[in-house]
Amino acid sequence: MFGATVFLPLFLQVATGASATNSGLLLLPYMVGFMVTAIAVGNIVSHTGRYKAWPIAGMGLAATGLYLFSRMNASTTQVQTSVCMLVFGMGIGMMLHLLVLVVQNSVDHRELGVATSATAFFRSMGGSFGIAVSGTIFNARLLAELPSLVPADALAAVGGNAARLLSSPAQLRLLPPPVLAGIVEAVVRSTRSVFLWAMVPVALGFVLAWFLKEIPLHDTVPASAVGGAVEASSL
Repeated sequence: MFGATVFLPLFLQVATGASATNSGLLLLPYMVGFMVTAIAVGNIVSHTGRYKAWPIAGMGLAATGLYLFSRMNASTTQVQTSVCMLVFGMGIGMMLHLLVLVVQNSVDHRELGVATSATAFFRSMGGSFGIAVSGTIFNARLLAELPSLVPADALAAVGGNAARLLSSPAQLRLLPPPVLAGIVEAVVRSTRSVFLWAMVPVALGFVLAWFLKEIPLHDTVPASAVGGAVEASSL
């Protein structure tokens, strides 16, 4: 999720020429898909008490969305990009908040705080690690692709290296067409590698989701927990 949120705007700015502001607005289909499925799944689970199918479906949709991202290129239309983001957002929405509920439902009430904080901690660590790995993959692929797509003398003639040019994607449109085309293609191939590698942990999550033990949802707080809380507050 974090890797896609970081590299999708970069792709949109470099490959399609969107501004920094517009590239953020163009992520709306992702947020729409996320919100719709998060609300719908939450309501369904609260009424049925069954949740195991949703992480499985969410991981599958997220993997499909990442694969669709890896097929995008400079000629991909905005409609196609929006569909890809919608699919990915729906997959993330099905499982992101639900998995917190699954963890909370799997522990005793006295361990609820520890389990919830541990979930947030590992999620933050996973996001940080994912962005770092994604950035490493992107930079490595970019450095490997640029020499074959943009001659070094042509790049030097327009004022520097690719990293400096990518720090201001709007300036790319001022480059000579052959240089611009080479940089755009290098970025497309690099982001494609990021999305393909991101499918690996999502595929692992898809497999692990099948082993989730579906425990009936707790709908009451144990009396012992309430009594303990009252006793503690009186002290």
